[in-house]
Amino acid sequence: MSLLERLAETHAASPAAARLKAALLFHGVSYDPCLAEAGVWAFPSHMPYQLQPGELSHNHETRFSIPQIVRLDDDTQFRLRVKRDSPFVVRPDASERRFVLHEGEEPITGLTFEPKLAWADALTADGTPMRSSGLVQHGDMLVLNVAPGCEYFVVPREGLSSPTREGLSSPTREGLSNKTENLSCTFCLYGVPDQRMDALGQKLYERGVPEATLARVAEAARHPETHARHLYLVGGSMLKMADEGERYLQIARHLAEAGLTDRYYVACGSGAITRHHMEALKDAGVRGACFNMEVWDPAQFARVCPGKNKVVGRDRWIAALEEAAEVFGRDHVMSAFVGGVELEGEGAMGSLEEALESNIAAGEFLIPRGVVPVYSMFWKVTGKTRDVEPTYSLELFLRLNEALAALRAKYDRKVNPEFFCRRCAYMELEPDYDFA
Repeated sequence: MSLLERLAETHAASPAAARLKAALLFHGVSYDPCLAEAGVWAFPSHMPYQLQPGELSHNHETRFSIPQIVRLDDDTQFRLRVKRDSPFVVRPDASERRFVLHEGEEPITGLTFEPKLAWADALTADGTPMRSSGLVQHGDMLVLNVAPGCEYFVVPREGLSSPTREGLSSPTREGLSNKTENLSCTFCLYGVPDQRMDALGQKLYERGVPEATLARVAEAARHPETHARHLYLVGGSMLKMADEGERYLQIARHLAEAGLTDRYYVACGSGAITRHHMEALKDAGVRGACFNMEVWDPAQFARVCPGKNKVVGRDRWIAALEEAAEVFGRDHVMSAFVGGVELEGEGAMGSLEEALESNIAAGEFLIPRGVVPVYSMFWKVTGKTRDVEPTYSLELFLRLNEALAALRAKYDRKVNPEFFCRRCAYMELEPDYDFA
């Protein structure tokens, strides 16, 4: 019995599209030279692919780009992972830029890859590459991040003055190591303060974004060939809720002046912010919010997200989500969770079943209140299996999604496709359950 046949028997409550996508997220596809050929024109993976000794080189290269996002013929999207023991393989079709997914020798469906789009290779008026403006694309969603450095990585130690540049004698990234502590989320490397900040003009502990930075990213988002419908605002967390709210409000008002809140469904992906700032964001044209809790259980929230727990607090974070549902409306609020992070590290939960129960409890609490939890999987970031093996099993991930889909149906709270659709959910399954 094939993997897909087995999943059809054991997870009949899941749509076939969701079962296939989950299987591909877990098992990936085995390498085929067509992936290297597609890497020439497709949106590239974050890291180049490295051939193993003995594998045939591509144009005399053993390290090269491969596509990042696969689009199946039914609009299912998923992040491409190459695993040599996968039962799946992608093979070329006769048509240009067309391929077929096989399980073993059995053809499953046609597919293509998300292509590079013209805007990513264009320049802004001042000569900056648009791909360096703070804008990236995931299918139908543009993600705008003009302040990537997260201050939870550099929280002033007890006894220091308030978190301002003036309160630290050496406010540069290099001078902070002995004066601060790292309270970032344990799974996160995305917000590490690094050279990205320099290119965008971000300064730690300063809420303002340079106007030149905003002008460049707005110019990129105005490009006529983004083919996107959603614009999602994200950035590194700040140590003061009010400062973070002001930063996002500055960004939103600039986008509104550029006409981008009319062109796109704009959503705020900040940390928890005040109701005052939510209302101001809505007035500026922002239509949705997603304040990511990452993990539900109180003890795990404190362990996994020490910065969020210390700076905001779990109860205040939940209250902000409830306020967001009141401000933006019950179809316009989500919170992202990382499935499996509660099982990793010292102090982790003791069993898969305990983790499953906790995450279902999150849905039981949030969904009736107008907040939709969305789950991606935790992938190890260190060790031999980093970025290859998730903590959850495939079966557990499907069980979780089946339970949450049933709760969304019970309370008539399907994922809002204006906010988050199948063409941008390349690591999550919620839109595939609700609209496949």
